[in-house]
Amino acid sequence: MLKEFIIYIYLLLNRIVFGLFKFLPQKNKVVFLCDFGDNARFVIRELQSRGFEEIYVLKTSKCKDDFSDLGLAAGHVVDFHTSNIGGYLKGLYHLATGSKVLIDNYFAILSATPFREGVECIQLWHAAGAIKKFALQDPSIMFRSPSAVKRFEKVYGRMTKVIIGSDKMVPIFRSAFGMRQDQFLRFGVPRTDFYFKQEEENNARSEILELYPQLEGKKVILYAPTFRDQQLLEQKIPLNFVEIMDSLGEDFAMVIKLHPAVAHNVESIAHPAIVSVANDVPVSKLLFVTDYLISDYSSIPFEFALLGKPQIFYPYDLEAYEMERGFWTDYEQLVPGPVVSNDEELVYVLLHHEFNQEQVEAFSNDWNTYSDGHASERLAAYLMD
Repeated sequence: MLKEFIIYIYLLLNRIVFGLFKFLPQKNKVVFLCDFGDNARFVIRELQSRGFEEIYVLKTSKCKDDFSDLGLAAGHVVDFHTSNIGGYLKGLYHLATGSKVLIDNYFAILSATPFREGVECIQLWHAAGAIKKFALQDPSIMFRSPSAVKRFEKVYGRMTKVIIGSDKMVPIFRSAFGMRQDQFLRFGVPRTDFYFKQEEENNARSEILELYPQLEGKKVILYAPTFRDQQLLEQKIPLNFVEIMDSLGEDFAMVIKLHPAVAHNVESIAHPAIVSVANDVPVSKLLFVTDYLISDYSSIPFEFALLGKPQIFYPYDLEAYEMERGFWTDYEQLVPGPVVSNDEELVYVLLHHEFNQEQVEAFSNDWNTYSDGHASERLAAYLMD
């Protein structure tokens, strides 16, 4: 009860300040509210290439991207968190006076920001596909108070449009966000434009191999699991990485990349063929040097499928995770690669190359229908129309 009361007071104060800022003139500007920022930066680049400069980025404390390389005008990138009162007030001002607002996650603050009529609030969701349930379909919502559920519904109700990469996401977003059929923009996921640019690939490969030269000439395995809600400070992964690499031999190297929400805690693994990368290394760049992806319930496989490379799924806690988070569809029917349940099976699949290329291609066609390298162009054209 106390927590909900504090949230109520916090949001009430935000609503009052936001309401006061709404008395100020509205401007033709695009405002990005970012927890992640990867989709935003591709859209920003495209807007800039078209001569549009009234772009403002509100960075939450979760956002690791500083956008410093984009050449935005001074004051156009704002640290939007309550520990920075000046920046926070500037952020509320931009939200209240912008004509287009683009977000990339759930933001409780939106429950207190009734935008002016005609303002579009577009969701640039941070995942290209979905295995686990989220938002209004997250099983944990049944343990939340009625006031909390009402707040969630207000936030999702604030969104006027959602960007999708395929029609597979339509029923998922309709269920998760309570969206209508006419609220989807079939433009593709902006950040997937990255995978269609040869120059980006060349630069990414050079950057990663310069950071981790031991990957050069190796068959690179990327292990990228999703987070577990109760293990954000220390993710307990039951794989024996050292034995796996010893079994695979010297032709292989492994890169371990934990979810950004998880504290980085696997540096202690000592093996010359294992690289544990920091949270600030973009997974998109790692994918270009990756030959095999190992994941579980992450959304990374949806993007990696664009590169047409093999994937293995190692859901070591499948039954418990499904009970806790829930899946949108049958797990083993969805994933585009072999599902293994122990280290020995993983090694066998890798050494015997037991993959179905047609399965990966079909998966990509299903989930990346509109992500064809021009997603940012379509969205920028829409925003400037």
